[in-house]
Amino acid sequence: MSNYSKNAEDIITYLGGSKNIEEVKHCFTRLRFKVKDNSKVNVEMLEKIPCIVRVMKTMGQIQVVVGNEIDEVYKAVEKCLEGTSIDLSKLEEPVETKKEKTPKGIKYYGGQILNAISQTISPILMGMVVAGLFKAILTILTLTKIVSTDSQTYILLNLMGDSFFYFMPVLVAYSASKYFKCNTVLSLMLAGILLHPNFIDLVNSGESISLFGLPVHAISYNASLLPVLFTVWAQSKLEKLVSKTFFTKLGMLSLFPTFLIMAPLTLVVTGPFGSIVGELIANAMLVIYNKYAVLGVFAICFLMPLFIWTGSHWVFMPVALSNMTNLGFDPFLWLGFTAWNFSQLAVSTVIMLKTKDKDLKQIAGSAAFSIATAGISEPCAYGLTLKYKRPIIPSFIGCAVGGLFFGIFKVKVFQMINVSLLSLPQFLDPAGGNNFMLAIIGIVLVFTVTFVLTWFFGFDDKKDLGK
Repeated sequence: MSNYSKNAEDIITYLGGSKNIEEVKHCFTRLRFKVKDNSKVNVEMLEKIPCIVRVMKTMGQIQVVVGNEIDEVYKAVEKCLEGTSIDLSKLEEPVETKKEKTPKGIKYYGGQILNAISQTISPILMGMVVAGLFKAILTILTLTKIVSTDSQTYILLNLMGDSFFYFMPVLVAYSASKYFKCNTVLSLMLAGILLHPNFIDLVNSGESISLFGLPVHAISYNASLLPVLFTVWAQSKLEKLVSKTFFTKLGMLSLFPTFLIMAPLTLVVTGPFGSIVGELIANAMLVIYNKYAVLGVFAICFLMPLFIWTGSHWVFMPVALSNMTNLGFDPFLWLGFTAWNFSQLAVSTVIMLKTKDKDLKQIAGSAAFSIATAGISEPCAYGLTLKYKRPIIPSFIGCAVGGLFFGIFKVKVFQMINVSLLSLPQFLDPAGGNNFMLAIIGIVLVFTVTFVLTWFFGFDDKKDLGK
């Protein structure tokens, strides 16, 4: 039996067994479990499994942080859940208690919205990273005059990089249909309505648009997230209602009533509603940026460790997408990622250099490598910073200093790529200027401040390992 298979069996065991697991999904570094009974979950034993960095109960989920081995562990867990017998003898029987009811307050619904955004973005995030890196390389080619912006080569290369962002509603419809457990083909059809060339022509004409006398929001939905997210959510609710009627006996036509209602609803209600919500949030953030740029950027960088640790950073993704579409850059979220990633690179580097423990040195080196090359910070965030606790304060201070610098000099990010040493071209301004150099200075500042503070106050073998 491979280590992944054994680890997967242990994960399922300490989650209360396969019968206690309702669903499992994953993002870049985490397995996200929805369980029937939280009292059967043994967090202490889960965190002793070699491949697991940390376990968190948050937003109605059991989030198991794995790190770089996420794909292999997820496949092994899936295989186990498909029929492998799990030995539950290692799991202590919990004391019989009444199952707690989840409160239906603001916190609950906020968590549900955050889950929906996170689980919708996670499956398509790799495409965003690839497209962003492609566009960054194109920026280098144009700035070095290798490719002229007037040439057909540029036009074709640019549309290749833009394909992900332009057709994002279709990609969001796909992943959202999986999350909300509704018909994927129908979700793609509804997204297609918003991107249909004829609808785009009506929007570009500047004339008012109506459907049976009802006003239609005249806006381009390319590169949008919330409109389709709300649409697919409404579709899932409607499908459940229709499934309770005789229409389910119509075979291939069973989904027709849902489409008949959702098609006009997409243009008149859910699409415009999602667009308006996104516009309000984005405009509010822009007001903050225009009037209080330093404070806004400082705040998001300083608080980014909390957002990352709680998994709530994705709530800002619609705003970042809106900024990239309307402004051509993001002045908020990605700067927070930048400060955070390089603060964690500093933490992992210090621990790798200072510790005499061979196993810890290897863990820290691996964490530093994953940040430097792929922009994945979770192995350090959970396996080092949170575990040893003392690097937490240096991380906050480093992020705060970086946020202050980024805010004062209004540094921007022009491509949405995981922030790492390899993705630094994302700071290149296609129009030229000194944004790239300012970003590098800010990054060096974050790394240096965090490194120095962690070296002298944030880690010591004797204090942290008892050696």
